[in-house]
Amino acid sequence: MDEIVYKEARDFLDPIYSNISVLDNRPFVTLTFAQSLDGKIAKQGQQVLISGKESMAMTHRLRTLHDGILVGIGTALVDDPQLNARHLSKSETNIKQPQPIVLDPTMKLSPDCKLVKNYVNGAGKQLWLIVSEKDFDTQSDKKSVLEHAGVKLIPVKASENGRLPFTEVFRVLKLNGIDTLMIEGGSRIIQSCLKEEWDQLIITTGPMFIGSDGVPAIKDNSKMPTLNNIKYQIMGKDSVMAATK
Repeated sequence: MDEIVYKEARDFLDPIYSNISVLDNRPFVTLTFAQSLDGKIAKQGQQVLISGKESMAMTHRLRTLHDGILVGIGTALVDDPQLNARHLSKSETNIKQPQPIVLDPTMKLSPDCKLVKNYVNGAGKQLWLIVSEKDFDTQSDKKSVLEHAGVKLIPVKASENGRLPFTEVFRVLKLNGIDTLMIEGGSRIIQSCLKEEWDQLIITTGPMFIGSDGVPAIKDNSKMPTLNNIKYQIMGKDSVMAATK
């Protein structure tokens, strides 16, 4: 990693996270995503590279500042992510890797994914899978396969539509020692999280148009909170915005 690029990321983020509050009943939550100039992200089931290397360095620095990093099952299936910090300065020798967490109500994740393989091979932390209580109790075959592969399953009561409420997910993660949580969102996660409790928002905007090949990152603006403490930074060709409620 280019030291100048990494220093830029560190100088932007570290003042924001130097004095954050530890909350009693949920983690401090950062929601982050990358969008195009026309406010689009990839459609569900597709992958579009938006961020340049400079803002990517920022994202990986951001991961080191959180206890856990969470994605939805859609992102996990399409991207097969590692959810760790890799694009870092060579001088960073004592990095705290975040706990990888996937929201997967019906246990769709394959035990052959990188998150599981990294743990088995000693190259990553044990994956936490947040699943619905109903599936945890009834899908014994799926449960057995994932647990045998080394996955920690954490059951949460789902809402009537089958989704896992963030309020309950946050509560359970706090009980499991997650004081700071970074959420990397696809469209569904972004919509749900913005309407719940969150503390820091970081949006990267890349100099490209996705148009009809994508979906709006934020669909219902009428229910979104007013932003405060807004801070902008140009990183390479990308623009990064940080804000709070």
